[in-house]
Amino acid sequence: MEHCLPRREHRRASVWFVAALLAACSTASYTEDADREVGDLLGKAEHDVLGDRREWIVQPQAPEPAKAASPDATQGSSPAPTEPAPLVQTAESYDLQRALGTAVRLNREFLVRRESLYRQGLSASFTRFQFGPQFASVVSLLWPDGEGAASQPQSSVGLSARQILPTGGTLGVSGSVDGLWPYGQGAGDNSYGSSLGVSLTQPLLRGAGYEVSHEALTQTERELVYAIRDFELFRETFSIQIAQRFFELASQRKTLANEDANYEGAVFDRGKAEALRQVGRNAEQEVFRARRREIEAKDQLINARADYDRAVDQFKILLGLPTTAVIELADPDPPYLPVRIDADSAVAAARHNRLDLITDRQRLEDSERALRIAENGLLPDLSLVANYGLSGQGTEIDRASPDRWGSSVGVQFTVPLQQKSERNNYRSAQISLEQARRALALREDQLDLDIRDALRRLKSIEERIALQEEQIVQEQAAVTVTQIRYESGKLENRDLLEARQALVNAQNALIRLKVEHFVARLTLQKDLGIFFVDDKGMWR
Repeated sequence: MEHCLPRREHRRASVWFVAALLAACSTASYTEDADREVGDLLGKAEHDVLGDRREWIVQPQAPEPAKAASPDATQGSSPAPTEPAPLVQTAESYDLQRALGTAVRLNREFLVRRESLYRQGLSASFTRFQFGPQFASVVSLLWPDGEGAASQPQSSVGLSARQILPTGGTLGVSGSVDGLWPYGQGAGDNSYGSSLGVSLTQPLLRGAGYEVSHEALTQTERELVYAIRDFELFRETFSIQIAQRFFELASQRKTLANEDANYEGAVFDRGKAEALRQVGRNAEQEVFRARRREIEAKDQLINARADYDRAVDQFKILLGLPTTAVIELADPDPPYLPVRIDADSAVAAARHNRLDLITDRQRLEDSERALRIAENGLLPDLSLVANYGLSGQGTEIDRASPDRWGSSVGVQFTVPLQQKSERNNYRSAQISLEQARRALALREDQLDLDIRDALRRLKSIEERIALQEEQIVQEQAAVTVTQIRYESGKLENRDLLEARQALVNAQNALIRLKVEHFVARLTLQKDLGIFFVDDKGMWR
């Protein structure tokens, strides 16, 4: 190609080539230029959007007066037909393991998350396919005809293959066979042709190398890794959520039993107070107090039963079961195991084990790679182009084999006259990298705080459990003493009722504390990266 140019023109073209190359390779001015232009643009946009904000905002208005309700149109209508009584269903027993297995199979959110992971896998599969050998084949049969022209039926068969190389180049291979069979007046002879060709296009500056050319494949595969980690973290959180709701239901059931026993005690005390009043051993005021206590205990029992029934229905939905399903939950106590972990070692373990923290570190690597790719995009487009082919032509098919060769080798250069898009991408990549670094540092600091706070919270709960257990012992003793002194006439009925209610409150508080400790302990294990669940959602 050089010998086709005069010497002076050759030197001039070389000077322009080197100048364009040096201008494109200089990246120092891109940052300053982008900052100046974007700063002016944002300043004007902020003034346009927010400058007259007080003039166009809408203030909320007071609500309109409520209209009088219209008479019920259904008054006087015939009563609805009586529905048949529902059949009694057998209750299915659910322990924690069965609840977890059912939720993994039927919970809607779990299924959506698993399907999302599957679709991420589909995306990765297609991207890998795109970076593999790409084959194409074309077969055509044409029967052209026209007034006053000879008919020329023709056919062709073509096959091609293309592969992206690790160097960023593209290697292509193609072959074709075609034929032409004219007939009619002045049709001429048949014509056959064949060709084989190989082509190579290799970027030398922009787009050269595996990192740049295979970025889509690299990022897709990394996103698949991130999605797998996210789904695993979701599974761990989901198992803890199911366990928390399960033991909260157990806690509510025990609270309901305590309220039931409390109501029965209130009924007994009211009857006893009325009996003592009849024999003159009790004042009328004590009877009123006993009756008031019975009403309060009944109200607490009704509320507790309604709350429990509502919680059971919500738990059915969480498991993926219909609310009409009849289930019976097992009644285990959450295992209580005090946690003894050194705070510094816990932080070190979490920094090393946490899946989300590993992902954040790798996303920082993605940002660094994106900056390198954006910097590569500022280079000029210079490519090596090479072609080699064989072709043949004849009036008979056996004489049309590809026996004539041809080749070409050269370079193709695109002068970078306008690079605003590349400049903006480069500056955006710089900002994204700085944001990723700050986000990772913040995440690590927040992780340290969360781990230490979780340990402090667990220790606090354990101390409260110990105090609550002592409190229950004291309240039990107080109820016994109060019962004896009440029966001997030294105390009023109100004192006995208050002592019993204090015992019930202490027992309910202990149940809630143990459930809270159990969930906090599992959550700490997850935060430390040492919480593992199997396919059925049960931890190991």
